[in-house]
Amino acid sequence: MPYLKEVSIHGHKYFYLFHTIRKDDKFKKISKYIGKEKPSEEKLETLKKQFLDELHNKHPDHISHKINVVAILQELQEKKGFVQKEDIIQLSKQLDIPAVNFYGVATFYSQFKTHKPGKYLISVCSGTACHVKNSQSILDYVQEMLKIKPGQTTGNAKFTLETVNCIGACAKAPAMMINKVVYGELTKEKVKKIISELQ
Repeated sequence: MPYLKEVSIHGHKYFYLFHTIRKDDKFKKISKYIGKEKPSEEKLETLKKQFLDELHNKHPDHISHKINVVAILQELQEKKGFVQKEDIIQLSKQLDIPAVNFYGVATFYSQFKTHKPGKYLISVCSGTACHVKNSQSILDYVQEMLKIKPGQTTGNAKFTLETVNCIGACAKAPAMMINKVVYGELTKEKVKKIISELQ
């Protein structure tokens, strides 16, 4: 029968249902994320039944943790600024979810940083509006100024460079964002002034 388990991660509580199934003479533990609030007894019984129905109707390997993993990694990154290997190992142990599930999500989605970023994270937009306004030349200029490529950090750990699909500033194209501050209608002169002031 499934059982409820409270998991604490960096001071935040999460509730999961766990159930052990037998497959090919081996036992495998399956979990399902319930939420941040402990369900009532009545609600818990309903959730357990739904969980068992899912297990009976689906192959265990088809039960995905991706949505839950994304939410947890987002919360962790918001707190620390990045997701490091030690965090992934800790999450894997606490939630009984293979570390590869966390690592796969963290490396697949560009929103996640697996290394500590520099003091200033420069995100150059490469969306359609910015591309049409020649954002590539802005990116090239930033790379030339800082001597780094997208995904890299300067030796003094001050700047990290990345490209993003959109920052929601199409009317100000070409644009970039530095630590959530948007700079639009960029020219090489503007970029030089902005970065020089931060240096």
